[in-house]
Amino acid sequence: MKKLDYIEEAHKTASDKFYGERVPLVLFITVSDAIISASENLDCIKKALFYGKEFPHITAPEGQQTLESLPAWLSPNAEQDGAAINLIHGIIGKVTEAAELLEALQAVAKEGKPFDTVNAIEEIGDGLWYDALALRALDSTFEEAQQINIAKLRRRFPEKFTEESANNRNLEEERKILEKGVDNG
Repeated sequence: MKKLDYIEEAHKTASDKFYGERVPLVLFITVSDAIISASENLDCIKKALFYGKEFPHITAPEGQQTLESLPAWLSPNAEQDGAAINLIHGIIGKVTEAAELLEALQAVAKEGKPFDTVNAIEEIGDGLWYDALALRALDSTFEEAQQINIAKLRRRFPEKFTEESANNRNLEEERKILEKGVDNG
């Protein structure tokens, strides 16, 4: 079987259009500011959950429900296998890294700074690290996730990206592909 070139396959299913004139700059800045601010708070939560760091503004008041049982809500074996903890860490970490990547883009749009390629690659790498935690917790691999993703996108865009296909997705058919996994052909 030929090895999947995920980056190449991703580009086959990506839009080659950019409708920047449809989005006001102020809207992009407002929305990205809100995401970045929320992510900074989520990063504090991540550091409290996984690094034991104390943040007075996120300490639970006496009697208030906490996230102590979250791993068990995900998996009855959470305490033994650690997979649920890694899944939580992976999900929260991925969001915070995506927001840091958004900050790099926002600095260009909001402040006119040059795009920081070095930082962007670091944030993408950090995101991949969190993906690795989550994938192992889900008993999967990068390869499996990539193959399933491309199979879904090939269903949506058999030859290449089209706006028609992007705007009229068959979610039921795509879900079947996701459920079958890589054995769908």
